[in-house]
Amino acid sequence: MPILRGLKPTQPEIPQIIPAGTLRHLSPDEIKPSSNNPRLLFDPDQLDELKKNIGEHGVLVPITVYQPKGQAKFSILDGERRYRCVVDLTKEGRLGKDRKPLKLPANVVEPPTKIAGLLYMFSIHNYREGWELMPTALSLKIVMEELGEQDNKILNRFTGLSEPQIERCKKLLTFAERFQEMSLDPNPATRIPSNFWIEASPVLDLATTHVPTIQKLGRDRATDKLVEKYRARKIKSVIHFRRIMESYELNEEDPNARASVLRRVEEFFLKPALETRDAFDEFLVEKKRVQTALNACEDFLKQLSKLRLTYTADDDERQHLREALRKVGKYCESLEEALRGSDDAEVSRD
Repeated sequence: MPILRGLKPTQPEIPQIIPAGTLRHLSPDEIKPSSNNPRLLFDPDQLDELKKNIGEHGVLVPITVYQPKGQAKFSILDGERRYRCVVDLTKEGRLGKDRKPLKLPANVVEPPTKIAGLLYMFSIHNYREGWELMPTALSLKIVMEELGEQDNKILNRFTGLSEPQIERCKKLLTFAERFQEMSLDPNPATRIPSNFWIEASPVLDLATTHVPTIQKLGRDRATDKLVEKYRARKIKSVIHFRRIMESYELNEEDPNARASVLRRVEEFFLKPALETRDAFDEFLVEKKRVQTALNACEDFLKQLSKLRLTYTADDDERQHLREALRKVGKYCESLEEALRGSDDAEVSRD
């Protein structure tokens, strides 16, 4: 039975969600999908692959269901993809190995509270295939509202999401609902990927803060302009948004160059045919920062290795050195995380 314990207003404790129940074999017509399933997206290619596997071997992993009070059918807590595949196979007249209609092995548990059920789903998807980022963000929103909690460290303890994941989810939630729905499009070919919004966010901040014409448009209309360009394939990859920010940051010490970048930002928003690389690559020519950074990393490691610091004896020196290394490590981790980008894979439009 899923149980949620120990929620204190001043010091939240990690909920203990303990799934236990009775194993039964249910036909598809005894089951209904849960209206609270946070997954939301079920891509056809993945379903087809799972359906083929179930058609050959049956459902090997039991789904988890509960029976809402006063209802005859069981609601799914975990396993909607398996359920959908069995429904399709049943419609096609497929039978199990025993030549009988397909049934789903189901672990029947007591009805959970809304928050307990949601946190249970977070827990199982942390070690199984994860949700898309937008459904994850919308589920996290429910958790934050139900628990009245915004702190990333506490949310990490509740959901198992990393703090960078939580921060990205929060960024998605700053966009209007109509934009969020574009990332819930059931058709992967027309869906706007979740990391589009994450990569676009600093560009929108830059344009609506420093470009008067875009400031007058407002953030939502400016966002529409970027969506239009993406659908027209004038943004070949969401990662190309970084070229805009890189162009601006690299010219920090040159006011004239920065003014040129901002004029190009204005053109980029207002001219649908202007492609990202065509617009900003000229500002990145002869910039060798990455190679310089690679050389610096190599030199740093060589220098530390030559100093043979492993057996430093002086207590004060060891303490100062450890503190310095922690600072270096923390910066390197944050930089590596930033370069890695969003959880969603890069969506190339080439």
